[in-house]
Amino acid sequence: NTIVPYFLHFTTTMADALLDDLDDLSDFQEEEEEEDEQRQEATTNSVYDDEADGNDDGGGNAKTTGDNDSSLDGSDDAAASNSQPPSRPRLLDDLSLQRHLSLIQSDQDSKPSADGPATTNNTNATDRDQDRQQNNLILQSNRHLLSLTHEIQRTHLHLRKLYHPKFPELEELLTEPFQYRQAIGILQNEMDVTLVNDRLNDVLTSNQIITISVAGSTTSGRPLTAAELSRVNDACLYLDRLQRTQTALRSFVQSKMERWAPSTCALVGPAIASLLLSATGGLAELAKIPACNLQLLGKTKWTSASRAGLATQTRVQHAGYLMECELVTGVPSFLRMKALKAVAGKLALAVRADYVNWES
Repeated sequence: NTIVPYFLHFTTTMADALLDDLDDLSDFQEEEEEEDEQRQEATTNSVYDDEADGNDDGGGNAKTTGDNDSSLDGSDDAAASNSQPPSRPRLLDDLSLQRHLSLIQSDQDSKPSADGPATTNNTNATDRDQDRQQNNLILQSNRHLLSLTHEIQRTHLHLRKLYHPKFPELEELLTEPFQYRQAIGILQNEMDVTLVNDRLNDVLTSNQIITISVAGSTTSGRPLTAAELSRVNDACLYLDRLQRTQTALRSFVQSKMERWAPSTCALVGPAIASLLLSATGGLAELAKIPACNLQLLGKTKWTSASRAGLATQTRVQHAGYLMECELVTGVPSFLRMKALKAVAGKLALAVRADYVNWES
C-alpha cells in the first residue's frame, strides 16, 4: 500500500520537473524574441535616420543612387553582351620562367672544355662553382615545377568550366588533366560518342571508353557554339604547352638527381625522385615530410563516379607516386600496401641523409 503512492509521487514530481523545464525554455525563447525585435527596431530607426539625413542634403544621395543604378544596369548589359571572360595572366608568359628555360637549354647544350690539363686548385674551384650553379638550377627548377603543377590544376579547372555545357559528366569520369584534355581534343562538338570510339582507343582504355559512351548517351549537355569551342581549343593548346614545359623541367631534374640525391635515387629511382621533388618544391621541403605522408604524394583524386564502380584509373586510393616504385610493384598485390609503408619509411631517412650531406 505504501509503494504505489511513492511511485505516483515520483511520477508527479518528474512530470512537474519536465513542465517547469519547458516553461523555462519558453520564457527564454520569448526573451530572445523580444531582444531580436528590439534590435530590428533599432536598426530600422537608424536606417530611417540615415535616409532623413540624405533627404535633408537636398536629395543628392537619391540622385547619386539613381545614377549608380543606371550605371549598374549599363554594366550588366555590357557584361551580358560580352560573354568573353577576362583573361588571367599565364605562367608561361612569366619572364623568370622563360629565362630559366633558356639557362637549362644552354646548360644542356654546353660541353666540358678540353683545352688541356689544368691545375688542381683551378679544377676544384671550377667544380665548386659548377656544383653551386647546378644546385641553383635544380632548386629553381623544383620551384617552377611546383608552380607549373598549380598552373596545370587551374587550367584544368578552367577547361572543365568551358566544356561543362557540352559534356558535364566527363569531368567526373576523367579526373586526370591530360587524359581529360586528350578526350576533349577527340570529342570536340560530337554528341554521339560511339562515332569517335576508334580514335579514343589511342588515348583511353576499353573500360574508360565504355563508361564514357554510356554517360554520353544519357548526357544533359548541348553542342557548343563556335566561340565556346574556340575557347576550349585555346585552353587545350595552353595545357599542351604546360605539359611540354613540365616534361622538359622534369627531364633536367631527373638527369641531375643521381648526383644531387644519390640515396633517394638508389631507393626509388631518378624518375620517382624527380616527381617527389617537383610535388614538394625541393629537397629541403621533402625532408620535412614524415613517412606517413610521403606515400600520399601524387595521390589520385577519387570522385563519386569512381567510388560507384566507374573508376577510370587503376591507382590505389591511399597511394601516390611511390606505388609506381619497383620495390612496390615487384611484390604480390596483397603485400603492396605493406611494401609501400616500408619504402616510405626508408625514403624519409634517405631524403634526410641526402639533405644533410648536400648542406654540409
